[in-house]
Amino acid sequence: MRKGASGWLAKGLLLLLVASFGVWGIGGDMLSSSVGSNVIEVGDTSVSLGEFQRDYQRNLNILSARFNTQLTQEQAQQFGLAQMTVNQIASRALINEKTRSLGLSADDDAVRKMIQSQPSFQNQFQQFDRFMFEQFLARNGYSEGEYIEIVRNDITGNQLFGTLSQGVTKAPSVLVDTFYAYLAEKRTARYIDTLDSSIGFAPAPTDEELEELIDENPDDYSAPEYRKVSYILLTPETLAAGTDISDEDLKAEYEARKSEFDTPETRAVVQMIFKNEDKAAAAYKKITEGTDFAEVAMSDLQLTPADIDLGMMSKTDLLPELQESVFDLQKGGVTEPVKTVLGWHVAKVEDIVPGEERDFDAVKDQLKADILQNRAQELLYAEATKLEDEFAGGAKLQEAAATLDLPVVTTNWIDASGSDKTGNAVTDLPTATGFLSEAFARQVGDDAEVSETADGGYYAVVVDEIETAAVKPLADVKEQVTQDWQANWRHEEARKKAEELLAKLNTGESLETIATDLGLTVQTSTAVLRSGSAEELSPVARDGLFDLEPGAYGVNVNQAGNGTLLYGIADIIPADPATDKDAFTQMSDQIAASMRTGILAEYENYLQKDIGISVKEDLIKEYF
Repeated sequence: MRKGASGWLAKGLLLLLVASFGVWGIGGDMLSSSVGSNVIEVGDTSVSLGEFQRDYQRNLNILSARFNTQLTQEQAQQFGLAQMTVNQIASRALINEKTRSLGLSADDDAVRKMIQSQPSFQNQFQQFDRFMFEQFLARNGYSEGEYIEIVRNDITGNQLFGTLSQGVTKAPSVLVDTFYAYLAEKRTARYIDTLDSSIGFAPAPTDEELEELIDENPDDYSAPEYRKVSYILLTPETLAAGTDISDEDLKAEYEARKSEFDTPETRAVVQMIFKNEDKAAAAYKKITEGTDFAEVAMSDLQLTPADIDLGMMSKTDLLPELQESVFDLQKGGVTEPVKTVLGWHVAKVEDIVPGEERDFDAVKDQLKADILQNRAQELLYAEATKLEDEFAGGAKLQEAAATLDLPVVTTNWIDASGSDKTGNAVTDLPTATGFLSEAFARQVGDDAEVSETADGGYYAVVVDEIETAAVKPLADVKEQVTQDWQANWRHEEARKKAEELLAKLNTGESLETIATDLGLTVQTSTAVLRSGSAEELSPVARDGLFDLEPGAYGVNVNQAGNGTLLYGIADIIPADPATDKDAFTQMSDQIAASMRTGILAEYENYLQKDIGISVKEDLIKEYF
C-alpha cells in the first residue's frame, strides 16, 4: 500500500479521493456538550472518558509503531488523533445502534470462523495459530474478549453496509478515460541551459543599490529580536526534596496498594483447538491413555510443539471458560474438552511458577518516592496558589519571590528560539512548552502570571528588556549583500539573454543554431508526467512544458536555480492503457472504490442525523 500511494497515479487521484472522503467525520452540528460524565453518546450507546482514553492510547501506540518512535502529545495533536478517535468510536457506535435495531447478529460460530480464517493468524499449513493470534493482540493492545467483540461487530456491520454499494462494480469508462488521458500523458523537452555564471563579470553595486536590496528583503539582513527575562520556576522535584515521610504513612500506603506489588501465578500452557467436541474428546482420550500431548497435536492437527505453545500465562490471560479448568490442574495435568468461542480446547499445564507477594520492606523505597511525588504535586499547587495571590495583590515578580522565599532567574539576551547573540542555544532555560512563546509575547511592565507546565510544574515570567529586531547597518552586511546583488544581477541578465533568444526562436531560428552560437548542446529531457518528479527540468519548467503548444518555446529557471532554461516540446506521448494496464486498472478500481465510499459515507451521514450523536468536545480537548 505504501509503495502504491507514492506513485504518480495515487497523487493524481488525490483531488477525487479528497472530494469523496470529504463527507466523512462528525459534523460541527454534532459537537455539543449535552452529555454528562460521558464524552460521546450515540443513540443509547454511551462512551465514558476512560473508554475514550483507552481507544486514544491504542491509536497512539499504533501510530507510534508506524513511525518507529513514541509520539508526544503535541505530535498526536498535530495528527488530529483525538478527532480520529472520536470518528472511529462514533462510527462503530452508529453501526452497533443500527444493527441492533434491525436485529442483525453474529453467533459464536461465525465469529470463530472469521478469526480462524484470517491469514495473519494462520501457520504454514493454513491452520489457525493461537500463538500468532496472541502476538497480534499484544501488538495492538487488545484483550481477547475485546477483539472477539470487534469481529462480531464487523460481521454485523458488513451485513448492514455490504449491499449498499454492490451495484458500483465498475467506474464509468468516460470518467476513467478522461482522468487517465490527462494524468498519464508524458512529454519530453528539448532545451539549452544558460548558466548565470556564463554572464561573467558583474558590476560593483552602489550603496544605493545595496540599500534597495536590503529594503526589498529586510529579513535576510536583520538581527532577530532579543530579550532579557526573569522567571520563577516551580517543579515537583525541587519541592519533594524537602519533604519527610513517616513509617506510618508508608505502611498505610502499602496496605492500600498491596495488590500492585503481588506477582500473579503463571503457568506454561500448551493447547489444541478442535472444531467439534468428538474430535477433542478423542484426543483427550489418547492423552489419558498415555500418548504424548505433542504427538496427538501432530497426528490430529499437524501442529508442531511451537504451534501449540502458549507460553507463560496468568489466569486472566486465558479465555474466561478456560481459567478455572487450567488453574485447577496440577503440573502435567490435562483439561477435559472445554468449549469457547474459538472451538473445543484441550490444554495441558507443563510448568507452574508460583505468585510472589512482596513485603513492606521490599517496596518501601518505591512507596516513599511515590508519596513524595504526590505530596510534591500538592505542595506545588499550594505554592503556585500563593504566588498567584501575591500577583493578584499587585506584587511584582521579585517582590513575590522575596515574600515566598523563591529563587528568581534572570537571563542574558536570548532570541525567540532560545539562542544567545552568538547563535548558541541557552541550555539552562525552562523546557516547558510555551515558556519562550510567552516570554516573547509579553511586554516590559506587564503583570506576572502563573502558567502551568505539561509535567505538572509552574512558572511565571516577566520581560526586563527588549532589543527589537532591526535591519543591520550596511557596513555590517555589505559583503553579503554585495554577493547577493551580483548573483541577482547575473541571474536577471541570464534571463534577459534567454528572452532575447526566445524572440529569435519565434522568428524561425532553430534551437540548434542558437545552441551552436553559444557553444552549448541541445539536450533532451527524460519523459515526465504532469505530477511527480520533474527529472532534469525544474518543477516550474515542467509545468510550463505542459502549457506549451507544439512548436512553441518557453523560458524558466533551471533545476538548480543557477540558470535559465530555454525549452520546447520534443515529444508528446499520449496516455495508452495498453502499455500500462496495471496503472489503468488501478485508476479504475480507485475511482470505483471512491464512489462506493461516497455512498457509504452518505448513509453514515444519514445515520448520524437519524440516531443522533453528542460529543463533549471541550472535555476531550481538555485532556487530549
